[in-house]
Amino acid sequence: MDSPEIYNHISCVDLSKNENIVKKRKKNTQEFLEEEKFDSNQNSTKLSIDDRKGVFQRFYMKNDHVCLERINGRIVNILDGLQLHFGVFNSTEQKEIVQFIYDLQNKGMNNELGEHTYSEPKKWMRGKGRVTIQFGCSYNYAEKNGIPPGILRNGNVDPIPNLLKFMINRLITSHVMPISCVPDSCIINIYEPGDCIPPHIDSHDFARPFCTVSFLSKCNILFGHKIQIVGPGEFIGSASIQLPVGSVLLLDGNGANLAKHCIPAVSYKRISVTFRKMDEAKRPYNFKLDSNFHNI
Repeated sequence: MDSPEIYNHISCVDLSKNENIVKKRKKNTQEFLEEEKFDSNQNSTKLSIDDRKGVFQRFYMKNDHVCLERINGRIVNILDGLQLHFGVFNSTEQKEIVQFIYDLQNKGMNNELGEHTYSEPKKWMRGKGRVTIQFGCSYNYAEKNGIPPGILRNGNVDPIPNLLKFMINRLITSHVMPISCVPDSCIINIYEPGDCIPPHIDSHDFARPFCTVSFLSKCNILFGHKIQIVGPGEFIGSASIQLPVGSVLLLDGNGANLAKHCIPAVSYKRISVTFRKMDEAKRPYNFKLDSNFHNI
């Protein structure tokens, strides 16, 4: 099999289409948190002209990924529906988010989070043992005690924290995620060197599209209708897309439903935050929709 193709081209979004993005953006993380805590009705301050120019310079998107495979006798672009966004979160916001995730990890290690919120498997082999922190719901990845894979309807997990709500708000107001698919669940993956995610297609317990935000270090994500496992944390796919630090990958269409994807063993510490909307029929029995997102 040929080596995976790496996509390096970045195309800038038409600046005129970003006018609404600028108007709707929150000024920064702390401002959003203060509004959440003290006054949910407070209007966000308008950005200055200089701020607006800065936003224009930072926002980029690539949505022309192509990888053709023959599936059931038809030639199909398995990457159709993927979008890679840049500049959604600035460097200061990224640092705040990473520190917040480290604080969550410490709480999880001290049993201060919900029963199914925090998971830290033992690292019994290369590629196994990444830390996961789930909010909104807990997803059962493999059959356990007779319970099939899927959202745990009786799972005890914590609600989405304010800082992650800020991230959701930014994803919606920046037009990364559509208003018709506001995320109500989140999973944080904390990778140590050697950790990976094996080939899979995200469960249809979750709506499309969904997205993942990358922090700390860049890595490649592989795609393929079939992905070969050649060793612990080692895979061969049909296409490889680099995920830079701070980038947001949105998965929809063939890229979410037809192609499998995986993260090979990473070389450096990495954090990803994935936001998804649950199928309403699969939500936990005790789930309560967050009113903060009704008026986004």
